[in-house]
Amino acid sequence: MTVDLNHKSDFVPGRIGTRAPRIADQINAAIDAALIETRAAEERRNYLGASIVGDPCVRRVALRYLDGSIPDDTRVLRIFETGHALETLLADWMRRAGFALLTEDPRTGKQFEFVDGPVAGHSDGIIVTGPAIAGLRYPVVWEAKGLNDKSWNELAKVGVRATRPLYYGQVQLYLAHFRIEICLFTALNKNDQSLHHEIVPFDLAEAQRLTDRAVEIWRAIEAGQLPPPRFDERLCQHCQYREACYG
Repeated sequence: MTVDLNHKSDFVPGRIGTRAPRIADQINAAIDAALIETRAAEERRNYLGASIVGDPCVRRVALRYLDGSIPDDTRVLRIFETGHALETLLADWMRRAGFALLTEDPRTGKQFEFVDGPVAGHSDGIIVTGPAIAGLRYPVVWEAKGLNDKSWNELAKVGVRATRPLYYGQVQLYLAHFRIEICLFTALNKNDQSLHHEIVPFDLAEAQRLTDRAVEIWRAIEAGQLPPPRFDERLCQHCQYREACYG
């Protein structure tokens, strides 16, 4: 077959052509269907996750539990999967750097877990020992996140507590239940692969506040009620439950 390269030809070297978008759509649809199938096979949580209890809006915490649905936006599922892959990569880097990092509880072969009434959580890992670094007293809880450029820069500048209340609360619940004094929080910038490491000390008052909060939310759920909404444009702008609350 001879390619016609005269001025009337539609062929442009280096460009696949008009079929490419259709091929991409088909492949993406197959990937998304597989992600939805995997998520649908997971057991539904019957507890409030440590990762959501610190949400500034208590109604959203309750709705996320009650909803239990697979996100309509499969982009969210891809973000979840990417996050898991990045955690595995970061754990490998930490081990190669000399940290004795356990990502599974030797007693169960699963993630380190705590269950306390209506609240449960699964930590990324515990560092048993490692290099002598100022401020680190082993063992430490290890928590890892992959963030976009804007979020990473905010966190690296002023810290987890000031910028990410969900992460800070999640860490405090782990520290309280694993009875460990500090957490090493690792964040990867997904744009340029910069790394931020931060020592987060145990905050007893915050851990207790979140535990009490979770109990109140759970009691409301069991009574068939919803906590009052928190109308805050900054919080509500991208919330999936915005329409229901404002309606």
